[in-house]
Amino acid sequence: MTGVPVEIHQAKPGDEEILVALEEALFPEDPWTWGMIADELASPFSTYYLAALPDGPDLQVVGYGGVKVVGDGADIMTIGVFPHVRGQGLGKQILDLLVSRAREAGADYVFLEVRESNEAARRLYERSGFIVLDRLRGYFKNPLEDGIAMRLDLTN
Repeated sequence: MTGVPVEIHQAKPGDEEILVALEEALFPEDPWTWGMIADELASPFSTYYLAALPDGPDLQVVGYGGVKVVGDGADIMTIGVFPHVRGQGLGKQILDLLVSRAREAGADYVFLEVRESNEAARRLYERSGFIVLDRLRGYFKNPLEDGIAMRLDLTN
């Protein structure tokens, strides 16, 4: 349960500009490009969600996430929440939605990679049942940093 009142809906082609702005704001060191996002939104294997605060006549997007399911495996492609709403359960809500989507699509497991320095995200994933598989030396760029590969088994 989140302490932030949000509306979550599935992203669709046409939402590229919103996702580009989120990427640039949340991951300025290495944001996805418009083309990368357009490819993901057009993929039949990928599902992305936008979380927004119902703020007046417009929605203020404060978080998002995406999952790709191919065969019996899923990969959390991205998840991000703006700093002013962190610590209120929104990241967990988005993560749970991504895992549910993977399960619905027939995945037996979910993978993700996270920056070693992103301790808050790592704690969220561990509390959600993900286990550490491996350290990925030099996996992230800008700045160069090790990644942590994690997996959640959905067959239990």
